Amino acid sequence: MSEDFQDKTEKPTPKRRSEARKKGEVAKSKDLSAAFVLLVSLAALAIWGPNLGRKIMEMLKVSLGQLRPGIVGVNQVSAVFTNFSLTLMGLLMPILLTISVAAIVANYAQVGKIYSTERITPDLSRVFSFKGVKRLVSASSLVELLKSILKIAIIGVVAYYSVKREIPGFLPLLDQEVGQVLLSMTGTAFRVSIRIVMALLVLGALDYLYQRYRFEKGLKMTKQEIKDEMRNAEGDPKVKARIRSLMHQMATKQMMADVPEADVVITNPTHVAVALKYDSATMVAPQVVAKGRGFIALKIIAIAQEAGVPRVENRPLARSLYKMVEVGKGIPTELYRAVAEVLAYIFRLRGAAQGRAK
Repeated sequence: MSEDFQDKTEKPTPKRRSEARKKGEVAKSKDLSAAFVLLVSLAALAIWGPNLGRKIMEMLKVSLGQLRPGIVGVNQVSAVFTNFSLTLMGLLMPILLTISVAAIVANYAQVGKIYSTERITPDLSRVFSFKGVKRLVSASSLVELLKSILKIAIIGVVAYYSVKREIPGFLPLLDQEVGQVLLSMTGTAFRVSIRIVMALLVLGALDYLYQRYRFEKGLKMTKQEIKDEMRNAEGDPKVKARIRSLMHQMATKQMMADVPEADVVITNPTHVAVALKYDSATMVAPQVVAKGRGFIALKIIAIAQEAGVPRVENRPLARSLYKMVEVGKGIPTELYRAVAEVLAYIFRLRGAAQGRAK
């Protein structure tokens, strides 16, 4: 069955999550970030706003007082405007910094540290392609549209009832001075804004839960994708089998090259062959230099016969050496006696042959 028609029922692997994160794909709600920034902005205005308004009025008085009566020159107006702008920027700086920090915190709290330029890299294929058009008319786009309509409706209802609640306080303002009216209207606007922002926070939290659910669903994998990832991580089984085969061939070739240096080949009688070598000056115990079954055993026997290496048939010892000792390793203590008897016999034969040669 084609992978496209398989159900994505498996949880995403850490590798899948890491790749998505590198691409900038994370669970994030823009609405929640915007609502948090608005809330912090309102808090900053509540803290520094009154002092800011008073300072601005004082600056206006000072700045306008610097203008001399009569003809006002361009240089004089420019200097006053520059001083006023610089002072205003200094007063606004705490608020602007607070809002900037809030934006960073809102995003960091949702996604943590992430460095990716892929999401902001221009890609015309996203628009001028079938996938781009499909994205515009997809179910996801429809959901986003419905969310926007619902959000506007909820915010509209909250704003309507918030203003309606404040209307009774407007009538007494008819007898108040302008300053008092402005102060009261500012308080009303602040209270209405707080209610709207709180509604936005609730909607943002719900949107974040939805985005997280959508993100996790999008990361899910098919069983075939899991298998493919495991195969890529561990290596193709065919390639691994080929590597093992080559390594085995190299080991066998080296093993066959060591057979002529052996002191004896112990067989069973043709099914198993084990070549042993012992050098009292360099070895603690006799070592297996080659071993094999079937065809490899026959090859060991043939090479040994050609090189003049003695062959001893000892079925129990051959089976034990084949099972218990790896090539290049020394024999275990429980086989010392049996191997010593064989080697002693071989060395006696070798000594007798050398005596006859003299």
